[in-house]
Amino acid sequence: MAGIGFELRRLSRQETLSSLASAFGHAAVVAAGPWLFTIFSLALITLTVERIVGLDNLANFRIIIIYAFATSLVLTAPITIVATRLVADALWLKDLRPVRSLLLGAYAIALAVVTPITLVLALVFSVPSGLALVLTAMSLTVALIWIALSFCGAVRDYRGVTLSFFNGLIVSLILSIVAALAGAGPRGMAWGFLFGLMLILLGLTKRVLVTFPHPALRLRDGIDAMLAGTIRYQLLAIGALAGTAAVWVDKWVFWLSSTGERVDAGLIHAPLYDSAMFIASLVIIPSLAQFVMRLETGFFDRYQHYYGTIKSHGTIAQIEASRTRLKGDTLDHLVLITIAHVGICAVLVLLAPAIVDLLNLQYRQIAILRYGALGSVFQFIFIASTSMLLFFDRRRLFVALQVAFLLLNLGLSIASVAGGEDYYGAGYFMACLIASLAAYVAAERTFANLNYLTFIGNNPSIEASSSERDKQRGWRPAFMLRRSRS
Repeated sequence: MAGIGFELRRLSRQETLSSLASAFGHAAVVAAGPWLFTIFSLALITLTVERIVGLDNLANFRIIIIYAFATSLVLTAPITIVATRLVADALWLKDLRPVRSLLLGAYAIALAVVTPITLVLALVFSVPSGLALVLTAMSLTVALIWIALSFCGAVRDYRGVTLSFFNGLIVSLILSIVAALAGAGPRGMAWGFLFGLMLILLGLTKRVLVTFPHPALRLRDGIDAMLAGTIRYQLLAIGALAGTAAVWVDKWVFWLSSTGERVDAGLIHAPLYDSAMFIASLVIIPSLAQFVMRLETGFFDRYQHYYGTIKSHGTIAQIEASRTRLKGDTLDHLVLITIAHVGICAVLVLLAPAIVDLLNLQYRQIAILRYGALGSVFQFIFIASTSMLLFFDRRRLFVALQVAFLLLNLGLSIASVAGGEDYYGAGYFMACLIASLAAYVAAERTFANLNYLTFIGNNPSIEASSSERDKQRGWRPAFMLRRSRS
């Protein structure tokens, strides 16, 4: 986050309430902008037009949006992480010319991947042609938003990024509500919602193009660079695909189980499970925003100091002291954020009956809501721990943990469905718990063995037979990798 990260550091160092609140808000947008956009817009639209359009129409409208976001997130995750890494490499080399080409190349590949899969999905579920068209258009738009947002990490115009989401939210709300009042049904509401998403995409794309004005001469150059980058950073791509699929796999299990229900649009969902889990997942957003802020402030400073000590030929005692500070500061902040998250989770667990009553949910969803809230604590630990592994180029370990989380969530969710309603959500909770413990241990050991990893473990000159392989993977000494992280 070379651009927005700089601005977050500047805001946080002003140490005023308004600047800290501003930094936190922008960090939340960077960490979960599309997520926040979807939650707030769907909630407000539902509250406004539920009595007018009816529950069935709202269910069709919501399921189109859910499928669009889920499909686009999983399919574009490998593209996004590879593009982010290539942009980071360009920033490190101080060669900004490829950025526009990379953006267009990532867009083109995303369109080529998402379009046929979304159409096949619509065909499998026999989605009516009108709804299939808007589902495909929305999936493509959201896919490009995921990519654009990753590029915006290199943009210092954090206000412009946040404003793009705010403007899109307003437009989506107005057009969706107008369509509902006009009797346009779920398809008309979805098109209205889509126009707001398009506005977000245009705003984010403009921010990137203004920041990186070097012309993209040929679209083919960007596509070729992305394909070559995918081969070079294939572990990152696999890890991102597994990680995003793991976030959704428990929902897919319930959709395909006996609890799944088919709406008029032909798509299936599990409202008993979905609504409770989506509400529970909200509590992770403050922790993610706080993590982004800590990552770009305290962690960044300690990280630079450690590798700066190495580059300035510090003594082993100085290097070890810097490593100890880096480890202690990072893990201490992770614990503090987690404690705050536990506090929010505890409130949600205790007030679950009141929340269910307030939101007009079913009382049998209380257990699911509580399992989801508890699971979010450990999912945050997993996300934070695996993210830190990438700062030290531990790609294989990153992939192993993401695949393990995917398999755990898949297997335990199937078991929870088989166990009956009392166990709904328990599979997700146990998967997050086990995966987070493994990820935290991996992160702690990485910090403990950082000197070895820096000088030997990630050093291709130690083993001549591996030097060519590491070169092809784009190896650099760890202290050169700060700007190669998203």
